[in-house]
Amino acid sequence: MSLTRKAALGLVASTTAAMFVGGMGTAHAAGDLYGSMAVGIDGDYYSIGTTWNYEDQGGADAAALEQCGVPSCYVKIRWVNGCAALANRDGTLYTGLGRTKAMAEANAIAASGPDPSPLLVSLGSSEPSSVHIADSQCTGNAG
Repeated sequence: MSLTRKAALGLVASTTAAMFVGGMGTAHAAGDLYGSMAVGIDGDYYSIGTTWNYEDQGGADAAALEQCGVPSCYVKIRWVNGCAALANRDGTLYTGLGRTKAMAEANAIAASGPDPSPLLVSLGSSEPSSVHIADSQCTGNAG
């Protein structure tokens, strides 16, 4: 799935700790760990909320939506016991999952498709196409 928006990637609101305390829940070492990424548009920029290491998907989703912080936010990707990534190609976000962060990032880039720059240049466009990782994260028990 992709969210189209011809704008530069902007505000990235991510959590700064892998484990949450104070009512947000902590993960059990032997249990499943859940993550979620929510995205929304804030003017000309994307706002992204990323949460991980939650005991249930509902808690991860709710926290990601809160982290995202704009009214247009929605959950873009969910995962359990692994990693997720968002890749931005020319203002469109693509998702990828994997056992490791590198695998998730590679899958998100692959989801964005082949680089259209050679075709665009041959059609007279001077704007290059680029893809970069907008955000990626893993649960604490990822492979």
